[in-house]
Amino acid sequence: MSFRELRSFTWQYTLIGIMLSASWFLSSKFTDTISKRISGVNEGAEMLLILFSIVIVFVIGFIVYELAKPTILPSFVLAIFFGIVSRDILALLVQNPISLATLITIGAVLILFEGGLETPFTKFKTLLGPILALAVVGTLINALLLSLLLDSMLHRFGVTIPLLTTVLLGAALASTDPAAIIPSFKGLMFSHPRVKHIAVSESAINDVMGAVLVTIFLSLFLNGYTAFSVLEAYKMLLSVDVLIHIFSVVFIGTVVGLLGYGILLWWSNWKLKILTEEGSDAALFLGVPLLVYTLASVIGGSGFLAVFVSSLMFHIRSHFRHVEHYFSHTVEGFMKPMIFMLLGAMVEPADLLAVAPAGIAVGLLFMFVLRPLIVFMTLIPFCFTSQQMTMREMFFLSFVRETGVIPAVLLITISLAGLPGNETMMAVGLWIILLTLTIEPPLTPYVAKKLGIARETPPLPERKHQGPVAVLCSRGYSFPERMKTVVQWAKGHSVENIMLLHCPEERYSEEFVAGIQQECDALFHRINDKLVSNGEKELNFEFLCGPGLLQDNIERLIAEGDVSIIFVGTKMLDYRLEDVKRLDVPFYFIQ
Repeated sequence: MSFRELRSFTWQYTLIGIMLSASWFLSSKFTDTISKRISGVNEGAEMLLILFSIVIVFVIGFIVYELAKPTILPSFVLAIFFGIVSRDILALLVQNPISLATLITIGAVLILFEGGLETPFTKFKTLLGPILALAVVGTLINALLLSLLLDSMLHRFGVTIPLLTTVLLGAALASTDPAAIIPSFKGLMFSHPRVKHIAVSESAINDVMGAVLVTIFLSLFLNGYTAFSVLEAYKMLLSVDVLIHIFSVVFIGTVVGLLGYGILLWWSNWKLKILTEEGSDAALFLGVPLLVYTLASVIGGSGFLAVFVSSLMFHIRSHFRHVEHYFSHTVEGFMKPMIFMLLGAMVEPADLLAVAPAGIAVGLLFMFVLRPLIVFMTLIPFCFTSQQMTMREMFFLSFVRETGVIPAVLLITISLAGLPGNETMMAVGLWIILLTLTIEPPLTPYVAKKLGIARETPPLPERKHQGPVAVLCSRGYSFPERMKTVVQWAKGHSVENIMLLHCPEERYSEEFVAGIQQECDALFHRINDKLVSNGEKELNFEFLCGPGLLQDNIERLIAEGDVSIIFVGTKMLDYRLEDVKRLDVPFYFIQ
């Protein structure tokens, strides 16, 4: 590490310490004054206090996002710490059960809806076996074994949590978080992308599975069901009446989810028909998940399952991309930090310290023993099927098992139910979440490269010809026909350099690149031969095949300069209008 890097590193973490200290000071010293001042308002004082708390969450969320960007710390971890030091000011929200439950529910609904949108459905169908094995069977086994581990280990450390609360804690922490997994894959190029698709898709589905499991257990316990051991609690799930209840919850949730998908599909087809991006699409993306959640919950189904099904089935089309970006930024920039901040604010620092040895011990066993065991148990059968899963892939999937935002939501939900042992349960759960989010994401690239299943995305090769260049972008085999448009434009604008930027993304391999290279060379020769025969000057053609996403490669190419125009297919790019303008290069969309 150079001196400049060391100085930057020191400053980044010093700034985090300063901001945490400032947040604690302002929260502890000025909360009472602000509360008294707002409470002095004759009308609407309670509403103003809640609104003020939400503003604080917005501000802290922005600070957390900016502070986390240059560090290896996930923003979620910082959000938890800021929640802990800002407990006094956030208490205005935390101590209002109705407002807290409403915010948490809205957050969970929108996060699950986004999880469905981010799940690549085409890949999901081809990898259905291992995904469902991990997400359904694996999550059930995970919840059971974690509950047994908690029941055993906490007693050894002198930590007491009632049995029913322990069962709920195990179920809440059983799922993983795609939002924590996806950023750790950035900059990696997988030799077999299926391992990435399995990790992302499975983590989105097991969030729903964990939510359904907690909802069912909570319903049983609040309605008088009881158990004297963890195994007895899980045996309740096999009784006829409970099985009928589970089937009803899942069936109704699925049907309502399909109804939501139908609304989204109808709206999408109508917008495509009228060929406009104007309108209230954002309201639909917020309204549909809340509608299906409410409807499913009212008629006895799983609202969380309904939300996920509606978004999983819906394929985002190009005319909805601007809405998806807005929706994604809303969830990432506000909902997720808010939930982690509120989780941190709900845990007493004294409780967190009191259960530290137990929480850390359980967390480490959970990460490095329990979860790998479950991955191997559920995926080994697929070593002998057409999937042919490898040991290295299973080791990698064992490591990327971060516990994130939906488990945090479920912990808060359990706490709001008022079961005994809530305070201790929240503290232990927070330790486990902190450990998985702190240890696993920064080490994921190292583990992937060490196992040989991924490598860092290499830089783009240097250009052969300098000067202004017209770039045709492609991910498939449509470039020969589209090249005619590029050549005509170059001739009309006196641009002598034409580049084909080909990014096959998941199909990227040396063999694939070599095949495309031969096809391009032949195409370039044919075009120049025709130009010469017509008495025109030859053009300087160049083929560039970049690994990784097309959007990333376009940005890297533009950053190098001399790009006059970018030619792309109308359905190729996921940029919204503001992103295209930011690149400051003309885009020509070819039908």
